[in-house]
Amino acid sequence: MKYLIIILSVLVFACQTNSDKPISDETKFPKVNDEFTLYLSSFSKKQLPIVIKGCNISSDGLKQFDGKQFSKYTDEYSLAYGQIPVNGNYIATITLASADCYLPVLTTYNLKGQIIDKKGIAIGGCGADCGFTCEEFMTLRKDFTFYASDTISTYTCDSLGSETPGTYEYYIIYKEGKLRSDGTIEMSEEVKKKLPGRKE
Repeated sequence: MKYLIIILSVLVFACQTNSDKPISDETKFPKVNDEFTLYLSSFSKKQLPIVIKGCNISSDGLKQFDGKQFSKYTDEYSLAYGQIPVNGNYIATITLASADCYLPVLTTYNLKGQIIDKKGIAIGGCGADCGFTCEEFMTLRKDFTFYASDTISTYTCDSLGSETPGTYEYYIIYKEGKLRSDGTIEMSEEVKKKLPGRKE
């Protein structure tokens, strides 16, 4: 009986000691796997605020993904624009999707490299039609809110490529959103607003 009491006392003490151990950094912040680390090394580290004018940006020095390596993290032909600081326990990158203008895509990952959320933070209305001009714009602010817009000037062309009277339109399409602390991306619907005058 005496030996049983001693054994039980040792077990109780061991359990209490174990439960009082502090949680390690590795438990709270799992290490990023090697493949994900290699993927992130393709991005330069950016500071907020960020402004991207998709029709005026150069791809020089930006890595293009081939759709084979890192296919679980990003899309084929996208460009590595930058890794951004975050407001929570996750990782966020901006890639540029190729179109008539480069379109920023915001992607968030957990620390194991699994995608939490992914959204295009652009309007993407640009084209090369006669009489059509556009201006893609995006800003991601220090408070993790963002604004994306496309300012459009358009008219119908006649058979000679001249403006058909009465067909001119000048407007902006925009949407707003926020990067939340859990890594999810909040985004509004697109809003279209008529602008006065003509685009200069």
